[in-house]
Amino acid sequence: MLLATGANAVLASATTAWVLETERADAMGATAAVALLAVDEKRQPKGEPALFHAPQPAWMEWRGDPGHVGCQLTLANLPAGADRVLIVLYTYAATGPVSDLLGCTLRLDGALEHRVDLRGHGEAAIILGECYLRAGQWKFRALAEGSAYGLAALGRRLGMALDESNPERRGPGRERASSGATGTGFAVSQRALLTCAHVIEGMHEIHISSFEGRYRAEPVMVDSRNDLALLRVQDVVLNPVRFAGGQGCSLGDSVVAVGYPMAGLAGAGAHVTQGGVSGLFGLHNDSSLLQFTAAIQPGSSGSPLFDAAGEVVGMVTSSLPDAQNMNFAVKGGLLLAFLQACHLEADQGGQRTTLSASDIARRAQPALWKIEARN
Repeated sequence: MLLATGANAVLASATTAWVLETERADAMGATAAVALLAVDEKRQPKGEPALFHAPQPAWMEWRGDPGHVGCQLTLANLPAGADRVLIVLYTYAATGPVSDLLGCTLRLDGALEHRVDLRGHGEAAIILGECYLRAGQWKFRALAEGSAYGLAALGRRLGMALDESNPERRGPGRERASSGATGTGFAVSQRALLTCAHVIEGMHEIHISSFEGRYRAEPVMVDSRNDLALLRVQDVVLNPVRFAGGQGCSLGDSVVAVGYPMAGLAGAGAHVTQGGVSGLFGLHNDSSLLQFTAAIQPGSSGSPLFDAAGEVVGMVTSSLPDAQNMNFAVKGGLLLAFLQACHLEADQGGQRTTLSASDIARRAQPALWKIEARN
């Protein structure tokens, strides 16, 4: 049965299974996700939400894969006071509209189907439907109710705190409270810096600081899918880094990370760590990332990753919390392509001379800035 928006249908039982498919299956789990919210008739929150990256509540179980996100709901096990579950499709950190997913189809128990053309939806989150209890019988209502400012804003409206950040991108690098974040940035021209999108997402005031001073910055271009952000400054002339040319780096190459970890705790200056390239793919065979072993901490996101010649081969973006030194960086080739798309010509390749870590750090220092972002 195909349900129009606003239509209701009876569920076969209190245990129901659904599958969500989108026309941009590659975006699910990368830039978009699904949340389940247990509420009462007045939409007051009851119990913990169900998110991809959070422990599963007793009333649901994720199934399927990013291309066919599935879930089994045991509605009889909902938290006390809850008589319905909202199914919400959203983009991480509200960095883009759900229209980027083009369209979606929600199927329940292989018998009910709800299709939503997302192209006309500029919101960053949308409630696709709700399972609810009425007169002792569980039903499903098809919806297309948007939240312009994303999942967190929807949560605030309902009276619950929801984490809408990308779990694979929040990584070492964000020392973040609800009102602020810190990270690292590095100059790529005399007026522009690169950093990670997740450091500044959702923030309204951005400053950069170093021993040179503290200045206001503004985002020029943000690529949330690849965790890239270009910032512009007006009141200071920056000293850009040099990027490695050719193939970038190879498995086993030595690398040096230089950045501002643990801002406020680890001292005011930049910190240097050394390691090697341990993999040429990220999680789920993500070819935009490389793996490296140089130690990183909160605040390291956006740090440049240098090769033995002191040229940039990547930008630190995340780590796997439960693994030892499994850290990830956006590859230098992707950084260069992003800058080219922003009409910036980065300095590339020079005389290849092997440098010590101290020499690399000394040369990099003028290009490095601590990023401070606030709401």
